[in-house]
Amino acid sequence: MTPFCFIVATVPLGLYWLALAWLHSRPQPFAVDGRRDFIALALALFGVFFIGPGSVTAPLSAMTVWGPSVWLLCGLLYICVVLLLSSLQRPRIVVYNATCEELRAALSRVALTLDDEARWAGASLNLPNLGVQLYIDGAALGRVATLVGLDAPRSQQGWIRLEKELRVELARLEAPRRRGWPAFAALGWGALIAASVVFFQRQEAIANALSFYLSV
Repeated sequence: MTPFCFIVATVPLGLYWLALAWLHSRPQPFAVDGRRDFIALALALFGVFFIGPGSVTAPLSAMTVWGPSVWLLCGLLYICVVLLLSSLQRPRIVVYNATCEELRAALSRVALTLDDEARWAGASLNLPNLGVQLYIDGAALGRVATLVGLDAPRSQQGWIRLEKELRVELARLEAPRRRGWPAFAALGWGALIAASVVFFQRQEAIANALSFYLSV
């Protein structure tokens, strides 16, 4: 792997790992829309895609016509594909630093304030007046739980209201910091420090690689 490719791959991943460390070190759970969570992961993997499948399937014929602008077009294509895939997903709300039991208790309180007819059926919750049906899915490892829609929502505004009220309720909870957050922090800082060392030691090689991609 060239120094340029190493930096392109590790910097986005390092920033993503630091973001995970921050989420898991918070004293309160944190809820985020599932589509945004997917887009953040896709952006973190952009560098890996660039040096992997992206370099193997580089549009050589387009390079001769568009020149360096082809990389901008490839980046826009990647973003469009990510947005398309995120739009095809079921509605989700990802809650970091919370177990399924903690999320269920908080969700029960929120559901009663939003819909008097809210009913649980096992791990599934139906809010008919809000137009939302969901179930709780917990990660195999760690304090991460997800609210997953059972079908396409009858009311997108219902999901937005649910997410907003759930964030308010979760902000009142005191959750123990996940013990694994230092590992994410070590991975993030390790990746960024390694990228910095490579950058300062191989500046000429990186400049040559960057010049090559901009002059294709």
